[in-house]
Amino acid sequence: MIVHNCICSCHKIIVAFGFSLLFLFLSEVNYFIFYGEMISDGVIDSIVETNSHEVLSMSKQVLIIAGPAFIVTFFILFILKKLVHIKFKLFIPITAYVFILFCLLYYILNFSTLKSDIKQGFYKVGASTIRQYYPAVLGNLSYLLASYASTDIYSNTHEIEKFNEAVLLPPNKPDNDLIVFIMGESSLVTRYSAYGYHKQTTPFMSNIFSQNGGCIISNSHSTAAFTRDSIPMTLSFNVPESDDNLFDNKSIIEMAKFNHYKTYWLASKGQKIQGTFNTKFGFIARKSDVITFSEDLLDISLGQLLEETLQKDNFPKKFIFVHLRGSHQPYKGYDEVDKLALPDVEEYDLTIHHTDRTIKALYDVINKYSNNYTIIYTSDHGEIVNVGHGIGDNIDQFLIPFMFISTNQRYNCQFIESFRGPDGYLSGLMNKYILSNLLGYEIDPAILDKEKNNDRVFMPNSSVMPFLEVLNKH
Repeated sequence: MIVHNCICSCHKIIVAFGFSLLFLFLSEVNYFIFYGEMISDGVIDSIVETNSHEVLSMSKQVLIIAGPAFIVTFFILFILKKLVHIKFKLFIPITAYVFILFCLLYYILNFSTLKSDIKQGFYKVGASTIRQYYPAVLGNLSYLLASYASTDIYSNTHEIEKFNEAVLLPPNKPDNDLIVFIMGESSLVTRYSAYGYHKQTTPFMSNIFSQNGGCIISNSHSTAAFTRDSIPMTLSFNVPESDDNLFDNKSIIEMAKFNHYKTYWLASKGQKIQGTFNTKFGFIARKSDVITFSEDLLDISLGQLLEETLQKDNFPKKFIFVHLRGSHQPYKGYDEVDKLALPDVEEYDLTIHHTDRTIKALYDVINKYSNNYTIIYTSDHGEIVNVGHGIGDNIDQFLIPFMFISTNQRYNCQFIESFRGPDGYLSGLMNKYILSNLLGYEIDPAILDKEKNNDRVFMPNSSVMPFLEVLNKH
């Protein structure tokens, strides 16, 4: 009724306001029609906590949602202006609407469990509650406003003193000189020839991780369908139920430094961390001793970046995190070499092939500069090919590769398999424990077993579900 009266107004500013409200509402409706669910907190968080490159990369999906909504909004505007001449009396409905909203805000600010968070400047928790009662326009705008107005919880770069309760101290003297953890992006395991895909998308990885000391781990899944949630659960003791451990416990980066490793964060230009506010995992990244980004959007350049890093730094022990652009939409992360190698395939497969070449380039550099190394390659999450990720409960956005190779016989395939859960899957929640062991730390067996027996994932709608429940739906 508000939109109707605004559009029927004689004042252009009021008409524009009504048009905007209608457009936002229809965008939410179109999102629901296209994806089968309302826009989640996670989607909005990913819009706010990102960099300019990723925003531009998602323009196609935005156009799919906003384009039809914009056209329908104009159509309704035309009908209301030309064919309908009715106005509603809004005093009673608006009064009731505002009164209920006021009561909800009063309760949140004074009596709810969110009171302390709001007092500290964390307004998103309250806005999330408002979205439950006022979905679509008011709820989404409230959440966006709260995100920008909230205290920047990721800006603190001071070292955290406390270890997670699972970590047994003191650490042992580490026996890995070089640990390289390579994090792919939007990489669906079923598109890897190393895992049985019928097109030769990963010939190099198949060879590298099939040799002595290597293993291609089957049945692995990510902890979340968004990068902003998945990486913190790999590099910190963050869990799907709460972010508390992110701020209360040392991250893997800080643990590496504590045990005499120099730490490095290398990433492609597309994964650049801009400022403190835009990325949840940036809170961890900024604890690294060295943070470097390539000048090229293509991941193949990361091999040269890694070589330059190892050439100029003779520090005896190094922990290096490498973040790829990988197969993030739009699927343009490939070049002519990939097209010549795999003619007549989908663009997504070309990006997997480019990742394969990137892993080969990184592996060659590591082999050149070290004879005591461990390499892990996995992905932050999977991908619903040609659709995206962070949408609904489609299992493809959780199914990822996991490959491992070490020159240290202590860390073999059986070592990795020891972290597999009783449901038969290796969860991304195990990454932090695997890395802790590689860095010289022992983990409390009781806590580790408890985590292995509680295999769950953080869903795009911010709920937590058992992984098998998501898997069995498909």
